[in-house]
Parts: sequence; C-alpha cells; structure tokens
Amino acid sequence: MTTTMQAGQRSGIQPSDQGMTPQVMLVALWQALLGVGLVWGAIQVWNMPEFFNLGDVVQRFLAVVILLTAIAAFASAFMVWQLSNNGRFIAIIMNFSFFALSILLLGQVLGLYQGLDQLSEGLWRNAPWLLGFPIGYALVWVGWRFREGESVREWLVKAGLGVMMVTLVILLLLSGLPNSIADLFRALVQPVPLLVLGLLIGFFVVGTYLSRDGARFGETIAQRESWQGWLFLLPNFVNFSLFFAIPLLLSLYLSFTDYNAISRPEWVGLDNYIGLLQLEFHTIPAEQASGTVLTQGYGEIASIGLGANRLVIGARDTMFWVSLGNTFRYCFMLLLLGVMPALLLALLLNTKIPGMKFYRAIFFLPSIAAVVGVALIWQWLYDPIIGFINYAIRFFFPESNINWLSDPNVMLVAVVIMAAWQVVGFNAVIFLAGLQNIPKEVMEASTVDGAGPITRFFRIMMPLIAPTTFFVVVTTLISGLQAFSEMYVLLWATSDNARLTTVYYLYEEGFERFQFGNASATAWLLFIVIFIVTLVQFRLSNRSSAYQD
Repeated sequence: MTTTMQAGQRSGIQPSDQGMTPQVMLVALWQALLGVGLVWGAIQVWNMPEFFNLGDVVQRFLAVVILLTAIAAFASAFMVWQLSNNGRFIAIIMNFSFFALSILLLGQVLGLYQGLDQLSEGLWRNAPWLLGFPIGYALVWVGWRFREGESVREWLVKAGLGVMMVTLVILLLLSGLPNSIADLFRALVQPVPLLVLGLLIGFFVVGTYLSRDGARFGETIAQRESWQGWLFLLPNFVNFSLFFAIPLLLSLYLSFTDYNAISRPEWVGLDNYIGLLQLEFHTIPAEQASGTVLTQGYGEIASIGLGANRLVIGARDTMFWVSLGNTFRYCFMLLLLGVMPALLLALLLNTKIPGMKFYRAIFFLPSIAAVVGVALIWQWLYDPIIGFINYAIRFFFPESNINWLSDPNVMLVAVVIMAAWQVVGFNAVIFLAGLQNIPKEVMEASTVDGAGPITRFFRIMMPLIAPTTFFVVVTTLISGLQAFSEMYVLLWATSDNARLTTVYYLYEEGFERFQFGNASATAWLLFIVIFIVTLVQFRLSNRSSAYQD
C-alpha cells in the first residue's frame, strides 16, 4: 500500500478517500442541463424563419455547431459521473468558455457597450480637464528629483497624485458616470439580465470547483498543466473565434453568393470569382477601336502594341484589375522608398554619434502615429496653394504647381511618400537590431583581411542580416497589399480610379454598392495573392546561405 501511494504521488496523483459526492452529482446534473439547453437552442436556431437574413446555410451550420456542443456537454456529464478526468477537463473548458461568453452577453443585455460609448463622448466633451493628468505627473516628476525623505519631495508627490485623482473624479462626474451606473443597476433587475447573470455565476462556480478538485478525478501534474494552459489561452480563443474565425468563415460563404445585405443570399458558386478574373484577348489593327471587338459588358484594361497591330486585353470587372494594378505599383514604390532608405538609416543609427538614442526615438515616432492623423497632416502639406511641399518646390521652380491629391499621375506617388515616411522608422529599427547582432569579431577580421566598406557591406553584412531583410520586405509588402486608410483619408475628394487599391475597391464594392458577395470574393483573392507572394519569398529566402546549416 505504501509503495502504491508513493508511486501515485510521484506521478502527480493525490489519493482521495472519497468517491462520488453530492457536489460531483450536481456538476454532472449541471452539464446534462447545459446539454438540454443547447439542444433547445439548436432547435430554435434551426427553425427560425429569418436568421439575420444570412440564409439557410449559415443557420443550419450554426445549429449543427450548437448541437455538437450539446453532445459534448452530455458526454462530459456522463464522464464526470464516472469520475473521469477527461470529462472533468471538457467540463472545465466548456464552463469557462460559456462564462466568457456570458460576460459579453450580459454587457449586451445591460446596454453596457452603449454606455461606454456615451462615457467616451462625455470624456471628449470635457477633454480640457485631461490637462490635469500631465500637470499632476509633472508635479510627481519634479518631486522625484529631490532626495528621498525631504518634505518637499513628499509634498510634491502627494500634490501630483491628488491633482490626478481630482481630475479623474471630475471627468467621470462631468461625463455622466453616476447616471450610467444607475441605468446599469435598473437594467440588472430585469428578467433577462438576471437570467444571464445567474448562468454566468453558475458557469464560474462549476468551473472553479472542477479546477480545484483534481485529486478526486486522479489528476496528474501533466494533466493539470494541460488544462491550465488551455485556460490561459481561452480569452484569446474566444476573441479569435468571435471576431476573426466566424467572420472569416462567413465571408468565405458569402463569396459564393449574391448577397446585398437586404435580400437573402443566393448561391452562385464561382460566378463572383469568375467575374473578377475573367479576361479576353483580341489582336486588332492599331487604328481599330477596342470596343468593336470586346464582348458586351467587358472593358479595356490594357493595350500592347505589336507593330501594325495591337493586343487588347479586356476584363469583365475592369475596376478590380485597375485596383490590382494600382496595388502592385503601390507595393513596388513602397518597397523602394521604405526598405533601402531604412537600411541606410539603420547603418547611420548603428554608429556612436552623440545623441544617437534620441535620434532613434525620433525616427521611430512616425511608425506609432495613427494613420488618420498622419494623413490629415500630409493632406495639408500636399495642398497645392498653401502646402509647404509646393511652397518649397516653387522656391526653386517658380512655375511649378503640382496637384498632389487630384492629378491621377501623381496621387499614388503622394500616398506612397507618406506611407514610406511612416514605415521607414519601424524598418530602420528592425534593421538596426539585425546589424547589432552581427558579431564584432567577424567585422574586425574582415577589416584585418583588407576588406573595404563596400565589400564588408555586400559580402558580410547583407548575408548575415538576410533573415532581418526578409522580415522587413515581407511585412512592408503585406502592409502595401492591404493599403486602404492612407488612400481613404488623403484621396476622398477625388473619384479618379488612380486612387483605387484592392482593399479600397473591396470597401466600395461592399459598403457603398452593397455587393457583399463580390467584396468577399475580392477579399479572398487578395488573401491568395498575399499567400503566394509570401510563399515565393519564403522559397527564395530558404535558398540563402544565411538559412543553411
């Protein structure tokens, strides 16, 4: 008996002198009732006449998912009754998952999210009071400059903290927090919020009890570490499921439908993808108009001269191909202006010039600034009359006046310059980290061997920072393929197609023309393009000597 107990303790199993208890019975009953509730929910979803106007496929899919969850709940109830640790593990994850979902649901039924919006609006209306925080912090900072124990230090620190606390209280009072709290409590006594609150408490109590009663189920150390790890991942998993995975699957389904957000989606198969990608080619005399040979509904997207003839390329969705071409041009210019200058800047920042830490921070600041705020500033700089850029150009060329944001020939360049200015600092910091990881012994040995600066740069530094270069190129390219905010803020006043990128086209197609099926297909085609480009770059990088053993 002693040997068995010692072996059990070494494996992490703590002996229990109790078997089935009323608590375990209640947990099993709770899981069974949860399964019954989920079955009822699946039936309700299946039989709903209208399910957010998304069609039968989404409705049936969700009902099946709920039914499978109900089966898992019944299985866990039976396994908990049998004191199976696997059943306990399923019940723990299930209860804490529903606990997290219950918190979100409770916030919805209480109107908490609308209250937060109103609170933020109140804070915005009383924004001048926010000055109290920097004033209070300044007092604390000045106090910390004095020696510890001096009365001036303690007085300044207390005064600074007091100013910040008073500022916070005044802001919350002026923003209507007391009224919001009163409304919250009034809503809480309604039947539906009380039911959700009761379920929330039940999920938390059951999950907590099961997590603390591992000995009764013969839990090992490895098993405890397993469910604890999954529990730590649970909040992120819930967030991923609700705000990424589910919308992603929904967009995939909608990409095969004709959906306009008003009528129920109709299944059209690959028509959306075919409509976006379908091209036709015609060779015609140079003087002949392309409209005479293109199929009705097609438009010309390119014309290539072939001596006395020319090759006309037509597309069924010309705007998609125009946006795709603009996106590729944008990415090419962004790589030129956002990678090489960043590498040169990193080389400069890697020196021992006095004040270099300050310069590193200054160059990095644009990368953490909000795109909308940066775009508004550049919109003013690009102004053809009062903008500083045109003012500087006219200083050297008095007759020049560039319409940066309205001329189709330069508007894309204007956006690239702004985007490159914002990304160079971030890329420079990444390059700087790669340069600082190069062993000094290697550089010193190359200098002793007589290698010049250019040789050291191309033969030693570039191969050693190849992984860093790959990361910078990939991230810059992906950000370029997803460009939208810059164009939307800078070029909103123009309707020229030169402003269109693929994401901008997707936005207009979905949220202005309400063709959500076509917009979803565009999103998935863009994903395929990004995937292929990244895969090609991975293949090319794997051939580099920096990746070889």
